[in-house]
Amino acid sequence: MHTVKQVSDLAGVTPRTLHHYDSIGLLKPSLVGANGYRYYGEEALLRLQQILFYRELGLDLDRIRRLMGKKDFSVVKALESHRKALVKRIERLQQLVETVDKTMAHHQGGTKMSTEALFEGLTAQEKEYAEEALDRWDPEVVKESHRRYARLSAQEKQAMKDAGEALHREWAALIGTDPGSAAARTMVERWRKGVEFFWTPDAEGLVGLARMYNDDPRFKSHYDKADPRLAAFVLECVEAYTGLSSR
Repeated sequence: MHTVKQVSDLAGVTPRTLHHYDSIGLLKPSLVGANGYRYYGEEALLRLQQILFYRELGLDLDRIRRLMGKKDFSVVKALESHRKALVKRIERLQQLVETVDKTMAHHQGGTKMSTEALFEGLTAQEKEYAEEALDRWDPEVVKESHRRYARLSAQEKQAMKDAGEALHREWAALIGTDPGSAAARTMVERWRKGVEFFWTPDAEGLVGLARMYNDDPRFKSHYDKADPRLAAFVLECVEAYTGLSSR
């Protein structure tokens, strides 16, 4: 049996996160001692591993709870799905690495690239984002988000883009300050309102979204245009705003 502190050290999650997982019924301790201390056995640790795999792939806790709560949930099938998703990510990143290497050689006077080769690994990203979204969140929510965005005029889409970039610049100006400050909370609230045009996340969903933006290089680069530290700072602010850890 492992204590909360031991599991925290092993898995890289905070004690607060373990307590939260317990409170929402996602991960119950194997034993609660007479002194109220939680203890985790092998089965609980394996379940935690599954949760963290899903978190790594960007799923929010509500989605994870529903998936793992199904009567036909299979650990082996889940692991096969995790492996497939990770292999797909590795293959895409490897293709991007090859494109970067070829482009460097092109700029240095080496092998010339065709115009098609310039965009290998990049041209299918929008389709990939949509597919990943359907896997990560409720498909009906994702489809409704697409419908809402499709109904916007070109001017409205541009205004939304401009507002997002302005928010990023203002948020970046706060880097180095307390992520729990009133100014930082205002930034989170403005960001949340933008998110709610597409989807209304709970606290866990909000943190999960911020974590994805920080962990996924494709989304991180969008935020880091304003400042290379912005995605990480946004995650800190959202964690402070919700009182939840992203792990």
